[in-house]
Amino acid sequence: MFFIRKILLGFFILLTSCNNNYYDYKRIQGNALGTSYSIIVDTEIQEHIIIEKVDSIFEVLNNSMSTYKDSSIISKVNLSDQPVNVDHHFKEVFNKSKEIWSLSNGYFDPTAGSFVNLYGLGPNTTNERIDDSKIDSVKRIVGFDKVYLSNQNTIIKNDKNIFIDFNAIAKGYSVDLIKNLFKENSINNFLIEVGGELTARGYAENNRNWKVAIQNPIKMNYLYTEIFLKDKSLATSGNYRKFRIDPITGKRYAHIIDPISGETLSNSTLSASVISDSCIEADAWATALMVMNPSNAIDIINKIDGIEILLLISENDKIFPLKSNGWDLVTQ
Repeated sequence: MFFIRKILLGFFILLTSCNNNYYDYKRIQGNALGTSYSIIVDTEIQEHIIIEKVDSIFEVLNNSMSTYKDSSIISKVNLSDQPVNVDHHFKEVFNKSKEIWSLSNGYFDPTAGSFVNLYGLGPNTTNERIDDSKIDSVKRIVGFDKVYLSNQNTIIKNDKNIFIDFNAIAKGYSVDLIKNLFKENSINNFLIEVGGELTARGYAENNRNWKVAIQNPIKMNYLYTEIFLKDKSLATSGNYRKFRIDPITGKRYAHIIDPISGETLSNSTLSASVISDSCIEADAWATALMVMNPSNAIDIINKIDGIEILLLISENDKIFPLKSNGWDLVTQ
């Protein structure tokens, strides 16, 4: 299974209508990639066939990118000091990661998996005390510019100890794969959610637009806002639910780590919501934005076509929103 390094907040389907005669909506739920998934889909295809196809996607991704599976491709990459052949899915996620790593100025970095392990937030738990010397030691093997994809589809690492972790992007990629599966079978109305990453296409029941909500990151039982999602993907990342307590010092380590400083998150950004055409992009950017300076993040996103963001900033126990230029246009 995958380690859930990012807690997604934004998934609430706000529907109360019943089926009508023109639609055959099915609701499918299950567990995969170390989290849960939920699908609402308008189709006459039998439910067990959908589940079988979806599960096969999850199985392929586990075999490719699960750091919890010793036989997975990513585990072989992490353990080897020689180039390792990778599959199509690994290549797709690697290339998208490299793109967002560059655009985010290094704030999205799968090689930060070494920091995840250092803090005991990954597959290898630890009770060791964490100090500056250990952080500095790990910094030497963190940086996505230290890893390459060759023309022969092999991964080459500058240091054998580099540890790659795609958990902040793989769930979004799985959503895109399921979306493509449905589109290939001429299914036009669906909402897919995996671990909080979601995508919507077409219409909900009774020809309504899909309506979802973003949770209030301070008042957990309340919603911050409701939005409409039409042929778009949404991911929301937050910094206040998952953490580890150092048993020696009592220090709390958040699950989101700044890949440049090696420190766990301590800024004022409570959550980052991202809307994009693809869920893989929304997933990765939601993590990167959590550790970026909010003003700089807005400036960067405003220069990228097809991506809109909402940052919820904490100040004196109050929430202040920062939005990219097109956020309101794509959510109404």
